[in-house]
Amino acid sequence: MTGYADAHSDATEHGLVDDTVGDIEEVIPAKRRIALGFQQALVSNAWLDPIFIASVAGFSATLATNLVTATFLAAGVVTVVQSTKLVRLPVVQGPSSAFSPLAIGYYKAGTISAASLGLIIGAAFVFVLSVLGQFARLRRLLSPAVSGTIITLVGIALAGFTFMEFFGGVGSPNFATGSSLLLACVTTTVVMASAALGGTCRMFGFLIALIIGDILALGLSLLDFSGVSAAPWIAFPKLLPYGSLTFDPAITITMCIVFVVAVVEAMGMYEATAKLTGAELTDRRVNAGIAGEAGGSMLAALIGGFGTTAYAQNLGVIRLTGVASRHVVRVAGIVFIVLAFLPKVAAVLVATPAAVVGGLFLPAAATVVMTGIQMASQDRGSPVKNMVAPFGLMAGLGIPALSGALSPGLPQILGEMLSHSIVVGAVTVMLAELVLVRLPDFMRSR
Repeated sequence: MTGYADAHSDATEHGLVDDTVGDIEEVIPAKRRIALGFQQALVSNAWLDPIFIASVAGFSATLATNLVTATFLAAGVVTVVQSTKLVRLPVVQGPSSAFSPLAIGYYKAGTISAASLGLIIGAAFVFVLSVLGQFARLRRLLSPAVSGTIITLVGIALAGFTFMEFFGGVGSPNFATGSSLLLACVTTTVVMASAALGGTCRMFGFLIALIIGDILALGLSLLDFSGVSAAPWIAFPKLLPYGSLTFDPAITITMCIVFVVAVVEAMGMYEATAKLTGAELTDRRVNAGIAGEAGGSMLAALIGGFGTTAYAQNLGVIRLTGVASRHVVRVAGIVFIVLAFLPKVAAVLVATPAAVVGGLFLPAAATVVMTGIQMASQDRGSPVKNMVAPFGLMAGLGIPALSGALSPGLPQILGEMLSHSIVVGAVTVMLAELVLVRLPDFMRSR
C-alpha cells in the first residue's frame, strides 16, 4: 500500500488525481458491476471503428461481419487479460484510430493482406522487446509534457469522428437535421447532468444517456433495426479472411512505425490512468501491458482485424463516472467476447443512431483533451523545457495539413506518415524532449 499511497500523494500535488474517482481495486457488487461493465463496453469504439472502416472501404457483408467479430474478440480477450494479469489498470482495449486510414487505403489498393503481415511483424517486434523488459525504457521519454501532448492529440483526433456522429453521420439522410441535433444535444446533456448530480447518477451517466437517447430516437422514428434481421445469430472469425499473407517492405515498415506510435499512445494512456487514479505504475506492469497489446494485435491481424490498443475514451468515462475498478473493465471484456460470437446481438448496438453515439462520445473525448492539456501544461521551471509540448502540438496539428504539398519530395513511407497527426506529434514531442531536456541535462551532469 505504501507504493500506492506515494503515487497518489505525488500525483495529487500536481493536480492530476481526481479524489472523486474510485479505487482500481474496488470490488463492486455483482449486479452493479455487470451493469457498469456493459456501460464501459457500450461507450467504446470497439464496434464503431470496424463499421466505419468497412463502410468507407467498401467491405462485402461477409468481410464486414468478420471485421466486427474479429475486433470484438481481440479487444475482449486482451481487455480481460490486461485487467486481470498484465497491466492491471482499468483500460479497455479497442481498435487504434491510427490504423483506420491505412486499413481503408490498403483494402482499396488490394494490399490488405500485406498490411496484416506488416502488423504481425511490428507487433511481434514490440512483443519480444516487452517480454525482454526493454520497451518500458521509453517511459524515460514520457514526461508529463510528452504524455500530455500525445493524449491531447488523440483527443483532438477524435473530434472529427465525434462530430461526424454528433450531426447524424455524413451521408445519412438525417445528417445535420433538427432531429439529429436534438438527439445529440439531449444525450450529451444527460451525461453532463448525471456527472453533476453525483452518486448513482454519475456512476451510470453514460448508460442513462444511451437509454434516454434511444427512447427519444424511437419516438422520432430514428431507431432502425433493419440490420438486425440480416445479421446471423452465431459467427466465428475466419483465419486470414483477406487471403494468404504477402510481404511488402514499404507497407511493413509503415505498419511497424504506426504500431510503435500506437503503443506509445497506449503507454500515455497507462500513465494518465495511473495518475488519475493514484495507482503505482511500474516498468514491469508497463512491459506486461505492452506485451498484451502486441499479442492482441497479432491475434486481430490473423483473423481479419487491426491493431487493438488501450483506447482513449475510457479515460473520459472513468473521470466522468468516477468508476475506476479494473473488475468492471474485466466485465466489459467479457461482453466484447460474447458479442464477437453473436452478431445479431451486436447489430442491436449498431442500431443506435449516430447522433446518440456522438452525444455520448463528445463529453468522453472532451475529457481526454482536458486531461492531456492538464498534463502538458505543467510548468517545468524553464522556458526552454516548457516549449516541448507546444512544439509537439503545433507539429501534430500543422504538418498533416501540409502533407499533400510535402509528400511529393519525400520517400513514400515518410509521405504516408506526414498525414497522421498523432504520429507526427508523437515523434516531434519525443525528439523535442530528447534534444531540449534530456541531452542538456545529461551534458550538465557529466
